[in-house]
Amino acid sequence: MYLFIDLVLALSFISRLPVRVRYLEDFQDRIKRIPRYFTLIGYLPGIVYFLSCAFAENTVLRIAGIAIGFYFFDLFHFDGLLDMLDGFLNQSSKEKRLEIMSKGDVGPFAVFYGTLFVLAFYDLFRLVKPIDFLFASVFGRYTMTTLISISKPAKGTGLGALFFPPNRVNILVSGTFLIPLLFFGPVKFALCVGMSVAAAVLVKVISHRKISGVTGDVIGGSCLISQMLILMVLYLSEKWG
Repeated sequence: MYLFIDLVLALSFISRLPVRVRYLEDFQDRIKRIPRYFTLIGYLPGIVYFLSCAFAENTVLRIAGIAIGFYFFDLFHFDGLLDMLDGFLNQSSKEKRLEIMSKGDVGPFAVFYGTLFVLAFYDLFRLVKPIDFLFASVFGRYTMTTLISISKPAKGTGLGALFFPPNRVNILVSGTFLIPLLFFGPVKFALCVGMSVAAAVLVKVISHRKISGVTGDVIGGSCLISQMLILMVLYLSEKWG
């Protein structure tokens, strides 16, 4: 029962699926546990993108798959990515960057690089194998759990701050949900582990330098950064392998 409640709470945090959780007296403790389920939830958008890629020659189905996947699962992360771009690429102080990110306004950096991200993501549907999207979606969320485990909050308020101090068991439990993907190819699995962890470390280093920690936007944005890196690496490995 407790596991089910935690999983539903995780779904309510990182998806738009119509799930609700009643008031919980131990809410703060549960919030610190839900990152362990991020990878498990990653299978849901992964299946959506897998099916879309399997029918990638049909433009309508490809667009529909991306629209559904983003609406229910990735728009939160995309919003975080856009705020990251506007905040991190702004040549100002930590306080100003945090202010820009908290406003949520879309600036020129977010418009340009966000558009570039969507175009690249769309084009990858005809370049990679369907299973690669399942790997990317699951490991992208593993990046979020890893980032939380190795970082500190940039501020004491906001959704991101709720995950801190992190529960160190999360990274181990989250890793067990990756095991099914091992059967689809050990080499591909190893590449994804490496890129997922590398993305978490890269985002941590940059974010700590820019805003002295991470926020909810950074955690969400790291998911899409990781997904894109994984898809690119898998594409290049299959092309040159």
